Amino acid sequence: MKTFLIFTLMLLLAPSGVLGQGRAPAKVQDLRFWSNPTYTRVVIDVSREVEYRFATLPADPKAGIGHRLYVDILGAERAATLKAGYPVEDGLLKQVRLGSPQASTTRVVFDLTKLGDYKVFHLADPFRIVIDLAGGGLPSISSNAPEIRALPPAPPAAKPTAPPVAKAPAKASPGKDDGIGRILDRAPDDKPLSIHLPSGQERASLRRIVVDPGHGGKDPGAVGPNGILEKDVNLAMAKLLKAHLEKELGVEVRLTRDRDVYLSLQERTAIANRLDADLFISLHANASPNRGAYGTETYFLNLARSEQAAAVAARENGTTLKEVGDLEAILFDLMANAKINESSRLASEIQKALVSDLSRSFTNIKDLGVRQGPFHVLIGATMPSVLVEVAFISHPREEALLADRQFQDKSARAIARAVRNYGVALNLLAQN
Repeated sequence: MKTFLIFTLMLLLAPSGVLGQGRAPAKVQDLRFWSNPTYTRVVIDVSREVEYRFATLPADPKAGIGHRLYVDILGAERAATLKAGYPVEDGLLKQVRLGSPQASTTRVVFDLTKLGDYKVFHLADPFRIVIDLAGGGLPSISSNAPEIRALPPAPPAAKPTAPPVAKAPAKASPGKDDGIGRILDRAPDDKPLSIHLPSGQERASLRRIVVDPGHGGKDPGAVGPNGILEKDVNLAMAKLLKAHLEKELGVEVRLTRDRDVYLSLQERTAIANRLDADLFISLHANASPNRGAYGTETYFLNLARSEQAAAVAARENGTTLKEVGDLEAILFDLMANAKINESSRLASEIQKALVSDLSRSFTNIKDLGVRQGPFHVLIGATMPSVLVEVAFISHPREEALLADRQFQDKSARAIARAVRNYGVALNLLAQN
């Protein structure tokens, strides 16, 4: 019997598998959520890679039962520290319940206020399953043969159709064809792939920008040779950038953090998504074991094209180089959402403006160019997004620059000018 994997960003088709006999069940270790009235993200932490299924169940008004989404985690048991239920009541999600429909299977049920748009995928190292729920504004897309379309409305009968099975995607191969066509060609002719994707609609204007000061709180980021903390530099520049963008472009700007607090990488893009931002800019200071390394570079999300790009991604993600390779499969999500070209253009404008503007006031500004890499903080963003490494905090001279208010302000002004150029070029801003 053929089954199919809906996505986890590789759209990988696979037969339903049977876990090896004698292997101890994995543990569902934790359940976390972030929410506001229009967006909820739930993360389920699992002790190791597992297969999982998910499906929806229709409402039964007569019985007082609403719509439900459930995820069956195969070969996994609920940790003793987890409760059977977690109330949420955020306007989208009433509660989350955990149970065991059969031995070595943990079922996580989401009691929904209404059945809206949703997305289920997983991230590796550590393995966790992510469920995104939206109150609206996430229309699905469709194409022809093989078909990619939204899941059909729930049938009137209470019995669900056979749910898809998801498992970890194969490792991506940057040096070869992107594989999307080959994967889609493997789809059975009699069954369309089903997938929920963020909106592919083009923005009519720049209204709202989210600026993300990297790191924060218990995560200091890189530390310079003289003790300057990356998290402090990032926050200072983010506040200046916010002021310049609001003054010069007249747009609304929101910071993912406005003080020294810790945010997970997942929370940062979740904030941008639920605010329906038009751009996402993550600010950082670079670092290298080579104290002689210096310069400015800007990244957008894609497969790592060099060992250096992969190393930077590993540092920002808090992972190893091997884990960066495993992460690359997830990038099919962004590719499917068609934001790479816009992100690349924004990154080019920012890099060009930074090098040009900073070179007028400071010496030895080195242009390291625009690069691409698999950054956790950019994954899942439904708008053009970039990560800016303004300078190397590990280089003594550039550490001093990063701590200098004038350098911070010049950098912020340059990025704001780049955003204006980007907006004007794409007819998202009026040209003055």
